[in-house]
Formats: sequence, C-alpha cells, structure tokens
Amino acid sequence: MDAREIGKSLRALRAESGIGLRELCRLADLSPAALSAIETGRSSPTLATLHRVLKAMGRDFAGFFGTAASDDSPVFASSEMARINDGRRDCIFAFPRRSGIRFAMAKESFPPREKRSEWEMHDCDLGALVISGGPLSLEIEGQKSVTLHEGDAFYIKAGLKHRARNLGDSTARLITTYEPPRY
Repeated sequence: MDAREIGKSLRALRAESGIGLRELCRLADLSPAALSAIETGRSSPTLATLHRVLKAMGRDFAGFFGTAASDDSPVFASSEMARINDGRRDCIFAFPRRSGIRFAMAKESFPPREKRSEWEMHDCDLGALVISGGPLSLEIEGQKSVTLHEGDAFYIKAGLKHRARNLGDSTARLITTYEPPRY
C-alpha cells in the first residue's frame, strides 16, 4: 500500500469511526498538520505512528491491511501475508487475523546505521529474536539501554514505552511475537 492509499484508507476509517481530525490527533499524540499530510498522501507514516493512529480508532494492522482469514488451514503462504513498509522499517505478519490464533508473529527488518527511532507502546506483550544483522540498541523507558546481537532475544510487557534501532552496517532482522495478537 503506498502513502496515498494508506491516507485514503485512514481518512475513510476515521469517518467510519465518527472521530474528528483533532480528536484523533489528541488520541494518537500527533499534530493535526502531520495527520492531514498522512491522510492526503503527502507523507507516509512510520509503522509506530500508523500503529498509534489505528489504536486510537480501535483498529490494528491486521484489520487495516485486510489479513482476515476464515479457513482452518494450518499453512500460511508467504504471498498472502500482510506486508508493511514505512520507508525505514519493513514488517511481514505471518498469520492472518482469525479466531483461534492466540498470538501474532512478524518478521521485522531494521535498516543499517539508524540515527534515531520512534518510541512505541503496545497493549500486548511482545518478544523478539534477532536472527541476523545488528547489533540492535533496545531502550525501555526508565531502564538502561541494552545492545542485542544475532541470537539474542528480548521480552517487553504490555504498556512499556520502548524503541529499537540498528547500530550495525547490515539490515537487522527479527522474528517478533505479540500476545494477544493486537499489533
């Protein structure tokens, strides 16, 4: 989905939700100018910003990107997985949104030599394993920053503000799980 499509879909969701622009900005901690630029396709939101906007409307990535599935197959083809890219971070969600699936799993990629990253906070627990690249700097608000290398893992409880950035020269790849699947 390109920036224009994302903006158009967000504007339609906002209208469907009956939330005004300023109210959504307040709920998502975003300026009206920034949200307006996103909705008109002049700006592409980061994954963290898109998550905050969707959460403020009671939505999630799976619902937004239409990854609902109704069959009972235990196999999920790569070609059918929801893919999100904000120009910096890339995320592929392994499972569709379906009753009976009790956690979400994603493959995330962080570009090399990141200067800064956005704070994130989720209403679900998340854990991740660094499968390649890095090292990755992980900050959890109020705690000391930690450096993670290939093979290292982390677990963050719901509600903790955190951010990660790739300090290395190659793309860092992580397998991330979310429980319950609300990301």
